[in-house]
Amino acid sequence: MSVERARPRAASAYPEPTPARRGRGAVVAVVAVAVVAVGAVVAAVALTRGGGSGASDVELRAFVNKVENFLVQSREGRTAVVSTLARQARCKLSPQAAVESLNRVQRNRQSLLQQVAALAVPADDAAIRSADMLQRSVQASIAADRHYHDWLVGRKRCGPADRSPEFRAALSEDAVATKAKQDFVQAFTPLAERFHERVWTDVEF
Repeated sequence: MSVERARPRAASAYPEPTPARRGRGAVVAVVAVAVVAVGAVVAAVALTRGGGSGASDVELRAFVNKVENFLVQSREGRTAVVSTLARQARCKLSPQAAVESLNRVQRNRQSLLQQVAALAVPADDAAIRSADMLQRSVQASIAADRHYHDWLVGRKRCGPADRSPEFRAALSEDAVATKAKQDFVQAFTPLAERFHERVWTDVEF
């Protein structure tokens, strides 16, 4: 399989959103799931931190394959989010319809967070760092999503983005998410190349 080199890139203008303020409880639930996921990943890392090269090729390949599956699903969600925000900006969707679309994506992300929490992390420095960076990027994306969601809920009509506090906060959180994704790509690339898998870029998931 051909390998694409990862190129760091600035935060996108429209990254990723969240659940509805009508379901403010849903937002809280998502954050709670994220906290559980983070705790599980940290626990897994702690259990495997005994050495930097104690993992077998079988364990590392299984880890790489699971992360690849996660990234494929995450890419689908990102594509849906970017499309939703772009259609809202062109008035192909109302803000309310855009919120509903983002809520569907977010429900899928809750499932993805559970997959991250269930990752078995081998005792390998690159795998441990990859798992850590992966959960950080998920956390940052959820934070950006929450602000995009709240921005859309507060809109009276469709159209290009404004400079409201919620939108500025979403851009700021998205920059954090982009940096976390770049760190993840840097950590994960050596493993992907080792097993002849494709190399991801931060704008793909």
